[in-house]
Amino acid sequence: MAGEFYLSGLTGSGFDGGAIVDQILQLKSIPIQKLQQEKTLVQAKASSLANLSQSIGDFLSLFESLDVESLFKGKQASVSNPDILEVSVTEEAPNLEFNVNINKLAQAEVRVSNGGFSDLTSTFASSGTLTITYDTGSGTESFSVDYSAGQTLEDLVNNINSAQSRIRASVYYDGTAYRLMLSESDVSASTVETDTAGSVYVIDVSGLPSELGTGLDTIQNAQNAEIVIGSGSPVTSPSSTFEDVISGVTITAKDVGSSSVTISESYDKVISFFSNFVKNYNALVDTVSSLTVGEKALFKGDYTIGSVQTGIAQRLDPLIELGLIDYNGDTGKISLNSDRLNELLSTDPDSVKSLIEDIKSSYSTYLQTQKDLFSGFEQSYNDQVRSIDDRIQELATRLAQEEQLLRREYAQLEAFIAQANDIRERLKQFMVTLSEMTKGGSKR
Repeated sequence: MAGEFYLSGLTGSGFDGGAIVDQILQLKSIPIQKLQQEKTLVQAKASSLANLSQSIGDFLSLFESLDVESLFKGKQASVSNPDILEVSVTEEAPNLEFNVNINKLAQAEVRVSNGGFSDLTSTFASSGTLTITYDTGSGTESFSVDYSAGQTLEDLVNNINSAQSRIRASVYYDGTAYRLMLSESDVSASTVETDTAGSVYVIDVSGLPSELGTGLDTIQNAQNAEIVIGSGSPVTSPSSTFEDVISGVTITAKDVGSSSVTISESYDKVISFFSNFVKNYNALVDTVSSLTVGEKALFKGDYTIGSVQTGIAQRLDPLIELGLIDYNGDTGKISLNSDRLNELLSTDPDSVKSLIEDIKSSYSTYLQTQKDLFSGFEQSYNDQVRSIDDRIQELATRLAQEEQLLRREYAQLEAFIAQANDIRERLKQFMVTLSEMTKGGSKR
């Protein structure tokens, strides 16, 4: 019964039934060992086919969501003087050349209190409320900040910065006194330009602590950036970035000066597509070779797997005819002729577009069929693994039952032999005793 255990070699019979059972079990477990070896091989094949399916899927993904038209909609901008400006463009930008003059760069207004402390540890003598006004150009925003007697200038700076985000407060030391400095946090948030003569400011205050003076002095004027495109009218921006002055064109001014700008077609996405095509093609060739070539290859000489390399190679003809792809007959791999691709894109981009449409149709259909095929093979091998597991479990259960029976029978046999040996020993002692009695009774 389950849970029984048997100890052998303890009866002194000289008969070790346990060792004999172990040897019998080793022989009977050989079919299980063979099944385990078969399982290992089948699992390795299933894993290899999973890698093949993945490699095919990676190649297929290049075509699945490919929008060929979008590959050819890119635009690029080049500037003659990148120290003066930067230009970024979207697909909507027109192809053209133009000159840009940067007349002014945007700058933030910076103002400081006209009074201050001679020592940073000095404190305010009284309490009050400081009101800061920020003019966006389309309206004003006001912020109230309380200060108390005994607070320092640095305390006030921290309170201002905690209360709002429009203005950045700092401590400004002019060589003789520590003053309150207020500057714009985001220069693009206001279109107002400083006009000291007309008392026009972005930042203004009221209620300054008496120690900081009666108002603010301006040490840097707020200024909008200004550019002129060609011979057009000046265009201003509160920041140094100008968006959609021309549709799809963003100009960022970096310094005063001039630079020419050229906007043209960009084929970066087309080049990237062909680079990825070559990469995925060669990766699939490597995967097929690793499965079919070499003495240790799991599918050495397998026609079905080997035909994948043939299938993708046959579809290269349009690329080879246009000189875009170089095929290595020894390795089965390909390389991209970048010079030829750039030449065609500059002279006949429509032919490249048509070519991509053709190979998309050809490869996507073929690769999907192969992916489905090898996914099915992989599933079949996984089913074999499960079947082998079931057989191993069945044999293991049967062997465990046989082990129980054998150990019980050999334990009984060992006990019987021990009992027989005991009887033989007793008979032997009896005969010795009888012989001695008989010999001792003789008178002659």
